[in-house]
Amino acid sequence: MANHWGYGRGDRVARGKLGKRARSGILAFALLLAMSAGMIGADGRTASAAVNFSDIRGHWAEQTILWAAENGIVSGYPDGTFKPENPVSEAEFLVMLFRAFPQAEIPPLSPGDPWHKPYYTLAEQYNWPIFFKDGRLTFNRGRVAQVLAASQGRLLHIEEAIAFLMENGLASGKTGPTVTGYAANDPLKRAEALTLIRNLSTKGLTLKRAAGSADAIVGHPFRVGGVSIGDSEAGVIAKLGQPARKDASEYGFDWYIYNQDYSRYVQIGIRDGRVVGLYTNSADWQSGTGIGLGSPRSEVEAQYGEPLPHIEKNNARYAVPNGETAPKYLVDGAYVTLFLDVHEGGAVTAVQLIDQQTEHGLDGYYGTPGDALRVSFEYQLFDLANAVRARMGKKPFIWDGSAAETARAHSADMAQNGFFSHVNPRGESVGDRLKAGGINYREAAENIAAGHPNAIYAHEDWMNSDSGHRETILGDTTHLGVGVHFGGDYYVYYTQNFFTPAR
Repeated sequence: MANHWGYGRGDRVARGKLGKRARSGILAFALLLAMSAGMIGADGRTASAAVNFSDIRGHWAEQTILWAAENGIVSGYPDGTFKPENPVSEAEFLVMLFRAFPQAEIPPLSPGDPWHKPYYTLAEQYNWPIFFKDGRLTFNRGRVAQVLAASQGRLLHIEEAIAFLMENGLASGKTGPTVTGYAANDPLKRAEALTLIRNLSTKGLTLKRAAGSADAIVGHPFRVGGVSIGDSEAGVIAKLGQPARKDASEYGFDWYIYNQDYSRYVQIGIRDGRVVGLYTNSADWQSGTGIGLGSPRSEVEAQYGEPLPHIEKNNARYAVPNGETAPKYLVDGAYVTLFLDVHEGGAVTAVQLIDQQTEHGLDGYYGTPGDALRVSFEYQLFDLANAVRARMGKKPFIWDGSAAETARAHSADMAQNGFFSHVNPRGESVGDRLKAGGINYREAAENIAAGHPNAIYAHEDWMNSDSGHRETILGDTTHLGVGVHFGGDYYVYYTQNFFTPAR
């Protein structure tokens, strides 16, 4: 099978007329303490702070910035600015935090060591969770919440750490006083960092050593719906309850489908009583490094570097499907695919994890065709559409069996007769086919795709389309039927038929 990695087309019909046809395929910053400007010496101490910054007058954190400068916590840039909205790295935040609490004894900087080494050494002595010992210039609000919670003796996961800060008046959120309103995935800004540190100081708190295992916080794997690769089936049931159904997968394991609440839709892959696969396009997940729904592509690249161009399986090399919009990484013994949304600037829109051994056990990316796999792909495409609609505040589609039969017949027609189009060789459009299937519609539309290894990739491809697929999935039709067929030049064909019944 050639690496087509999928094609898609979308058509819309209104009042029985065929609309436009389309086709598509899937597809640092300035340092907080102006270190690059020479404002920090070899001992890591700042020069005298200039407090007349030209760019903070009227800023919401003006007084906090002046407080920090007057106390030697920060200094400005050579051009007289402070740049309060610039992002902050972990190393820079540690410098600020320790300088705000002079009782912390900063170890001396050894010759040849990077400037941030003493601060990381001290953070390790305090048993705080450290994420970027190599000095990477990446940090977000969720991670700083964990560091601040640890500075008060608590080792907590991101959501727990945010709740701890809010309960103790150390943070009030960004868009609202909730864990969600805290905006954990947003980059930490200079002014925000100082505000959090001043809150600690104002309350008269001191820096503490955290009890427990910091490594357990730093190194915990991706969690989807609170579940991680390697968890037990019993643990999944205890946490999430019984699944709505169990779907076949191309890997041979069962996907446990949790669609009872589309705003928290997850798929949990179970084999031999253990979790070997995870997927969600909801917000109900987090990574060990703070990446989550909405994280920008730049943050993904900063965290994980270059994605894998291929995977070695059974002495064969397979190109990664849709690597540009679905970069894949090997993290903690699992292949992690972070699906990106090109319509949102490349922000993360979904995540899939497959256990490394499970991935290597499948030759290529396609499983063994069969009715069970076909039905799974069909229902998953229905659920995936409804899950993303829930995220966008849309009502879910209603499943329609007749539309599914019509869609399935069109997928089979394309595979068996070697074409890829909304109009079949007999000149029949989606509107004609729906009417022939006994569906009297007021509005109708169709998405088709071929070559994608599973329903997830087909759905994410449609959502990245600039040719109407996304608009169809997020549109105002009310009913949906999905049909899949294995065979033909592209191995597998997918069709979605949408419609609103005539009044």
